[in-house]
Amino acid sequence: MPISKSLNILLLNALDIYGGGEFFVYQLAKLLTQKGHKVWVSCRKDNIIYGRCIEEGIGVFPLDYPEHSGKSDLWKNSRVLSKFIKENNIDIVHSNTNYDRTAGAFAAKLAGVRHVSNVHSFHSISHNLTHWYRNKYLIHHFMVDGVCTKELLINEDKIDPAKITLLHLGLDPEQNKKDPKTRIKIRNEFNVEDDEILIGNAARMVPFKGQEYLIRAYPKVLKAYPKSKLMVVGDGELNRMLHKLAEELGISERTIFPGFRKDIKSMYSAFDIYAHTSVEGGGETFPYAMLHALAQELPMVITRVGDMPAMVEEGINGFALEDKNVKGISEKLMLLCGNENLRKDMGRKSFELMMEKFTVEIMTQNIENVYYKVLNN
Repeated sequence: MPISKSLNILLLNALDIYGGGEFFVYQLAKLLTQKGHKVWVSCRKDNIIYGRCIEEGIGVFPLDYPEHSGKSDLWKNSRVLSKFIKENNIDIVHSNTNYDRTAGAFAAKLAGVRHVSNVHSFHSISHNLTHWYRNKYLIHHFMVDGVCTKELLINEDKIDPAKITLLHLGLDPEQNKKDPKTRIKIRNEFNVEDDEILIGNAARMVPFKGQEYLIRAYPKVLKAYPKSKLMVVGDGELNRMLHKLAEELGISERTIFPGFRKDIKSMYSAFDIYAHTSVEGGGETFPYAMLHALAQELPMVITRVGDMPAMVEEGINGFALEDKNVKGISEKLMLLCGNENLRKDMGRKSFELMMEKFTVEIMTQNIENVYYKVLNN
């Protein structure tokens, strides 16, 4: 197949949440469409992806993907997808979550087309005999966000290394750059003074995102720098616990919880420092939240979890610590709070790193290369 041939591509995402993996599907669909491919996204109708794709003129094929499904639903959806694939002359199916990975694999097999899959979390993807068969015979190539995930697929799931490509995620720098007007707007909305240092975090409030350790680190920072504030953006099962923890530590008046924000990328313009303190064991690999922070020229304080350290050059654009290291998080945040020039210099280095390695153009070109490689084989 010629490298320049436009393709008919079906992207799958079965989840009911809107997180990094879902943003990946939306962004990829948008870029592939701009590059001349015909793209459809199959997702739940109640997912934000559905509406955003319609707004962008991207084809959508909604399915009632269940959160938990029996085999009857799986085979039913596989047959429905297979029919769609045949009717629309799909060249390649690209799945992204474990449920649609299986449904898409059997649908592609029934329709006689190629199937590739992204693995976005640091978890085994082989839980039963069906998964083993799918991984070995029905997925022609895997793409992973991080080195740690590639090693897990090789060592634990026994997948052929030749079938796995490491592809880091990327962002559009023009759509995500720091905006002074947005900074003023957001800071005014939450009563953050211009001379106050705002430490930011944006993530789902679930255990593996580790916001607990950032909140526990903040009292010491606040004592040293009373003109600072902490903002934790997001929602989830730990929402009430994190609010209560801030109250118990006596920092609730200086800690802001905006909740879930559809304008999430705007929040980064308000930040002066970005902290992402995920912990091991929850599947964290390569969070988009950190890419947003790079794009908006923020110095970083992070933990060495998954492939997160790939986005931080130690001492150049930020600092990477062991997970749950409350003392270390406090110390690095205080170092940045106390040195405006260091914050600005590290912020510039963050943007340079993103432009060198993590743009959406680089990501999309690499994914196209996998498509053509699989189709040519």
